Amino acid sequence: MRILHSIILYSVLLTAISACTKQSDYKKYLGNGEILYTGKADSLLVHSGRNRVQLSWLLISDPKISRAKIYWNNHKDSAMLDIKRTSGVDTIRYVINNLEERAYTFEVYNFDRDGNTSVRSEATGFVYGSFYEDALLTRAFSNAEMKDGNAEISWANIDTTGGIIGMQLQYTTADNVAHDTVIAAEAEGQVTVLNNYLSMSTFRYRTLYMPDKLSVDTFHTPYETKGVKENITATYIRNPGNPFVLDDTKPFSGRFGQVKDWQYNAEASRNGTYDNIDGTGRLTMWIWGNGPITNGKIYQTITLPAGEYRFEAAVSNIDNTLENTWLLVAQGNVLPDVDQVNTALGAARIVDNNNKYASVAFTLTATTTVTLGFTGTFSNPAEQTIRISNVLLIRDK
Repeated sequence: MRILHSIILYSVLLTAISACTKQSDYKKYLGNGEILYTGKADSLLVHSGRNRVQLSWLLISDPKISRAKIYWNNHKDSAMLDIKRTSGVDTIRYVINNLEERAYTFEVYNFDRDGNTSVRSEATGFVYGSFYEDALLTRAFSNAEMKDGNAEISWANIDTTGGIIGMQLQYTTADNVAHDTVIAAEAEGQVTVLNNYLSMSTFRYRTLYMPDKLSVDTFHTPYETKGVKENITATYIRNPGNPFVLDDTKPFSGRFGQVKDWQYNAEASRNGTYDNIDGTGRLTMWIWGNGPITNGKIYQTITLPAGEYRFEAAVSNIDNTLENTWLLVAQGNVLPDVDQVNTALGAARIVDNNNKYASVAFTLTATTTVTLGFTGTFSNPAEQTIRISNVLLIRDK
């Protein structure tokens, strides 16, 4: 029994000696002290931007933190920043500029006043630039139209997960005040109303994008200039019809006379350019055994700014088949003859009652004097009539 007790005691002594030896070796490698780590950069985030990023992180513990060092490009680039702690949780933000457009991994180490470092914090993010921005699409709109003195823009539906956050619009109101506003994007059924919009003016707009929710920069498409669809008949056309008004300074038979505020040549006025049929005034050209009329013309000359337009005429009635009659828009002060309608800015032939609405589209690239109206030749058959209810001038863009 005494021998067994001696063996156990000897084993305990050996274990104690071994433990002391290992502890001494460990301290030898630690430099006779413990490794001290300061608090790490907590919740590190990379906020994307335009050829830059903003890093943000929290300092939750260790009030002695005084500096931080950031590495990127596999430690080829770095930045050191001083930190002034408060008594609570601090949020640190740091912007790195002049970065190429690509993905980056960033490492952050904190240091305290004694030079102790934290463990590494790491996060990856993306830097955006011209490649991203050049690929962005402008949001379309299905209609932009004047209604009751306001411009109403109906936007096309979009998928907002694609990064669109809004549209920036620049426009002028009727009191000649310039406006610059940003409209937040909605996915479906979005309509923007620009109150008291200046008639016949254009607006500029661009589409705003944010590549991700953490981005510190907004990206955008180039500005585009657009017009607003508007019925400008009352502004530019005198005596547009429904009904047409008689020129009471000219002879009147009780039914036929001359239409007020329009110009006409001798061929058109021979039988009268105004018809008070059934007590309703119509613009007309006609023969009923009293022809011919060769290149009869009824027209108005106006000056319009650049834009896209439509000149339209509603027909109340046509007798028989018209030989050669046209709704025309021409540059300058005169309408072309029927054999030169190809020189007009726009032309629409009027034939019979199968099509009682004529429309001419034309585009002006600068402020231009134009002549709008009707040119017709009536000889065969000997009975031909056209009566116009009204005309419209529409600015599409």
